Amino acid sequence: METFFDGVLIIGGSLALALGGMWIVRTKIARESLLENHEVAGYMLSIVGTLYAILLGLIVVNVQTKFEVANQMAVTEANCLSDLAHLAALYSESTRKQIHKHLYDYASAARDQDWSAVSTGKAKEATIPSYRALWKTINKMELSGNKQESGFSNILTTMAQLSDARRFRMVASQNGLSPILWAVLIIGEVLIVWFTYFFFVENIKAQVIMTSFVVVFLSLNLLLVFLYDNPYRSELGARNAGVTFHPEWFLENPEPAKAGGDTLPSAEHTKSDVDSRPTDEPSR
Repeated sequence: METFFDGVLIIGGSLALALGGMWIVRTKIARESLLENHEVAGYMLSIVGTLYAILLGLIVVNVQTKFEVANQMAVTEANCLSDLAHLAALYSESTRKQIHKHLYDYASAARDQDWSAVSTGKAKEATIPSYRALWKTINKMELSGNKQESGFSNILTTMAQLSDARRFRMVASQNGLSPILWAVLIIGEVLIVWFTYFFFVENIKAQVIMTSFVVVFLSLNLLLVFLYDNPYRSELGARNAGVTFHPEWFLENPEPAKAGGDTLPSAEHTKSDVDSRPTDEPSR
């Protein structure tokens, strides 16, 4: 629903301003004056339009790439939590329970608070206490035997991946396009629309329709950039690739009603290169 209102504001507002400007030009400037500029205006419009299309295309690719990375990072974060839960089984009962408790707290905070915040461009960072507690527990682990030492190495690698994915989620939602780039995009659209005012069509309905097509096309691209500038907007689906499972799974003896029965942690892998996982363990 939020996207609908954003679309109405951007597209509807652009249309209203563009058609209002066209009406003013047609009423204030003589027909003959506009006809004299047709040939030159046509060449100039093609040059300006081409340059703007290149710029807009590069920015669209940039925000789309940002969304794809955010999607993969969301999958990585969820998979790391699942990996840590399995690796904890190599250690003593007290250590395992501590790690599982911290994972539960982390997953609960991420699902219920952090993801809701980043969808609106904020950073709740409610996972900080459990994240720090998890590191503290891991750093105090006492190792015995090659198996635990090998597992500890895997835990450190997994924690590093979790840290990177978490940091990206916290930063990406707030670091959008710079105001300078937004100014260039908006000014570019305005200039292209202004160029259409140098043309005069005898049938005003035809000119309104053609001008509307140009404005709608340009506004749709601006709307696309605006939406994908924050890859964690709820309607884009990045959240569904992340921590969407029941955090109670990490507890030693979760209540079936809370844990969702046999529901295991899962990340909706939206990338084709993510391997499918066995059905008897969480997605990793």
